[in-house]
This record gives sequence, structure tokens and C-alpha cells, in this order.
Amino acid sequence: MASPIPAEQTAEALERLQSALDQAEFTLDLLPTAPAEKVKVELRDQINDYLLPRLARLDAPLLAVLGGSTGSGKSTITNSLVGAVVSPSGVLRPTTRSPVLVCNPADEAWFASQDVLPTLARLRGTSSEGADPTNKSSQKTKQTGVLRINPTEAIEPGLAIIDAPDIDSVEEQNRDLATQLLAAADLWLFVTTAVRYADAVPWEFLSRARDRGTTLSVIVNRVPPGAGSEIIPHLQTMLAEHGLTEIEVFEIEQTNLDQNQMLPAQSLAPLRSMLSTLASDAEQRAAIVAATLQGALASVTPRATEVATALTKQDQAVEAIRLAMESVYSTAKQDMANEISDGSLLHGEVLDRWQELIGTAELMRAIQSRITRVRNRIGSFLRGQQETTLEVQGEITSTLEQIVLDHADGAALAVTQSWRDLPGGLQALGGDPSLERASGALREAVGSEIRAWQEDILDLVRERGEGKRLVARALAYGINGIGVALMIVLFAQTGGLTGGEVAVASGTAALSQTLLNALFGEQAVRDLTDAARRLLQDRLEALFDLDANRFRTHLWNQVPPPTTTELLNDAIANLDGLG
Repeated sequence: MASPIPAEQTAEALERLQSALDQAEFTLDLLPTAPAEKVKVELRDQINDYLLPRLARLDAPLLAVLGGSTGSGKSTITNSLVGAVVSPSGVLRPTTRSPVLVCNPADEAWFASQDVLPTLARLRGTSSEGADPTNKSSQKTKQTGVLRINPTEAIEPGLAIIDAPDIDSVEEQNRDLATQLLAAADLWLFVTTAVRYADAVPWEFLSRARDRGTTLSVIVNRVPPGAGSEIIPHLQTMLAEHGLTEIEVFEIEQTNLDQNQMLPAQSLAPLRSMLSTLASDAEQRAAIVAATLQGALASVTPRATEVATALTKQDQAVEAIRLAMESVYSTAKQDMANEISDGSLLHGEVLDRWQELIGTAELMRAIQSRITRVRNRIGSFLRGQQETTLEVQGEITSTLEQIVLDHADGAALAVTQSWRDLPGGLQALGGDPSLERASGALREAVGSEIRAWQEDILDLVRERGEGKRLVARALAYGINGIGVALMIVLFAQTGGLTGGEVAVASGTAALSQTLLNALFGEQAVRDLTDAARRLLQDRLEALFDLDANRFRTHLWNQVPPPTTTELLNDAIANLDGLG
């Protein structure tokens, strides 16, 4: 005998699990996610619609749901059991669009509340036309449908019956609602017909009843007279083959309906007798409720684990997408650093402008003389050269800015191309074409960052020159020129130059190096160059990180955070710990 269910602790664990399921979103197009999303929705609905309400009130009226295929006669059976047309039936399909619940007036308050099936709004009456919604104030959750409630003395207290939409309806919303209602039932009254009982769809639902331990009865409608002796044993054999043993099967022979389109009383006598017994026997109702509740609870962990497994697969796909982006930007940073240090920046105007400033015969002769004389003459040379110095700085800014933008555009395009090739990558991109180029934020910031770096260099030069009289004198006249000389030394590798540019750049770099050595000394120049390189690298890498953050933000906006899987697994473990 199963041990008693710790109702309060179980309800708390289910609420925690439900909260974790609410956060588990499948947004990437991956093979495991489609079925897992369906499992998640069904499990979350069952927790909300059935498990929590039933745990809160184990003695609440038993809910039996008539479910089945299109045209199986569910509405006719419901009306015939009640003796009144409470659920419209007809030729056009689907007939039952909104589920109809019939119960004794004494039980109406329970079913009219939002405690059970809280996502369904309530209407009272046989038709939605002119019916008044009930319990507006208690609607705490988003409503996805309507449940029509018809209280009637024809149903004894303690039992309610829902005529559900078709499980194979042409309308997806009806199919989903039928699935939701069956998961909320204490008892399934599964309706099929003599010609359709072997169809695939009913057996899919019957297998769910088996897997979830739901108490089940099967009604075979429209059995040709005399054919029951063959059909019923065959159905029972099929039930046993599917692991559904000790299932009560009710046969309803094909017969003419009366003027109210209802079945003769004798056709439903065995079914009515069973339902009447349930209504009058509290102990038997409790046994059915306990069996279904235990079965439903036992099915929670395997289904939640299926969701968690698929969520882990999505997390892995997200991580692969993220790592692809990080790899692209890491490579782009290195490629940019290589281009900046291989002499490419000294092409064209930068080299020409610097030659105008530093390539004069007067300064060449000064450089070639004694170092002490160089220090004295640098100041007089650089005096009056401020305009040309600023032009060189401007050309460096412009050229460096273009290098950065080229690499940033290339990185953005490479990321979008790599994401398109990865599972789930298209959904991660979200159809945003702006991701294929460097961001506007980077384009706006790159120029100011380069100019800020040039100010950093001037600060380095000033700091290094403090307390050195001869250097300070030179700095007083040519701080910008000396700073530009340091930039030229930094960029003066010749790997990116060709032909005559190699000799020119080499000579220019050597001249700049000699100038700086004359002011600061060789070791100090090496230290200054290293510091300037680090400052530039830090600023440019920060720009690339800014651009990469677009992709990170875009990705995290598309998928739940990785902690979601951890929360779900913890909730599953917490529920298991109650067993």
C-alpha cells in the first residue's frame, strides 16, 4: 500500500518546480526542444490544474472527463446521462469548442472557483451566448479558454463530468484544451467507437494514462448489435498489450436516438450505475483520487527531467554560439594588433607628414652631433612646428580609426556567418541585419578613444620628463612632437611596407628613436614604448568588447540564463527528496 502523501510539503515542492518550469524557455530551433516544450506545457498545466488543487483538497468532488476522438459521441453521452441538452451535439465539427462541466448544485462553488483549472474562465449556462462570466475577481492567472458550468440535480453530489473537445480536432487550440482537461481528471472516461478504437491517436492518449497512473475507463460507442462479442475482447487484448490491465470497458450499442437526440436509458445503464456508485461511495472516490494522484506525482520527475535534459542541450548550444563569437573577437583583436605593429599604419599621409616635421637637414645634422647638443637644439627645432605635429596626430588618428573599423566590421560579419552555421544560431541572431557590421556605438567611440590614447602618451612623456632640466626644456617647446615621435617608434616595424617605403620608414623610425634616446635614454624609451603599446591595446580591446557585448546581449535576450537549468534540476531533486 502506498504511503500517505505529505500534501503540504509536496505542494510546496510542486510550486517550486512550477516556477522553474515557467522560466524554462526553448527559443532555439534544436531537435530536442520541440517535444520538450510540449512536455513542459503539459506538466506545468497539470501541476496548476490538477496536482495543486487536489493536494489542497483531497476530499473535493471527483472530476471525470469524457475525452475522445471527433464524432465519437461524447456530447450525446453527456446529455443522455444528464437527461437534458447541456452540451450541444451536431454534424458540424468540431462540435464542442468550449468544455462543458456538469455537477450537482451543491458542488458548483468548488468548480466555479479558480482553484481548479485556473486558466479557464467560467461561464454559467448551456451556451456562451448571454451567459455571465463568474468569479471575475479570482482570476489570478492568464486565461486561455472558457469552461461552461451547468449545475443539475441529475448529477449526484461528489461527482462532476466534463465533456471535453476532441483530442484529434482540426483546431489546434481544441486539441491542446482536450489534453489539458484530461491531465486534470481524477478519472478518464475515454470514448471511442466500434470503427475507430484501433486508431493511433486514441492509443497515444491511452498510453499517457498508463504512464501517469490515471484511473481509466473506456467507452466503446456505436457498437453494431451482436458485434460486441468480437470487438470488446479485441479491445481488451489491445489494452493489455499496451500495459492497460483491469480497465473497465463499457459498450454502447448502435441505436436510434430519441426526439431530443439522446440515447435510450438502457444503453447507458452500466455506465450510469458506475458513476452513481462513485458519487455515493466516498471511500471508493477517495481510492480513485489517491491512485490517480499517486500516478500523476510519480510521472512528474521523469517528465521534468526530460525538460531539464533538453534545456541542458539548449545551454550547450548557447555556449557553442557564445564561444564562436568570443573566438572571432579574440582573433580580430590579435589581427588588429598585428596590423598596427607591422608598419602598415606608416603608409601614405602619416609617413609624409612626419617626414615634413622631422626629415629636415638641420635636424639630421643635430641628431648626428653629440647628444648633449641634440637636447639643446630639439627645443629650437620643434618650436613653431605645432601645426604640422597636430596634422601628423590627425593622420595617425584617421589611419588607426580605419584599421579598427575594418577589423570590427570583419569580426561582426564573421560572427554572424559562424552563428548561421551553428545549431540554433539563426534564432540567436533574431534576423537583425545590423549585427553584420560594427555597432554605431563603436563607430562613435573609436575616434575619441584614439585621441584619448594620444593624450595618454603625452601624459607619459610629461611624467617621464619631470625633474630633468634638459628634457623639460625640450618638452616646453615640443611635447606633442615628442609624443608623435613615440607613436612613430611604436608603429615603426616594416612588415607592412614595400619597396621604397621600407627605406624611408626605417630611416624615419631610426631618427625618431635617436631623438627619443637623446631625450630619455634607451631603457626609458623602451619602457615608454611598452607602456604606450599597452595603453593602446587596452583601449582598442575595450572597444571590441563593447562591440562583442551586442552579441552577448542579443544572445541572452533570446534564451533563458544558464541558471534556469540549475533551478529546474534543484527543484526536481527537492521533489524527489520527499519520496
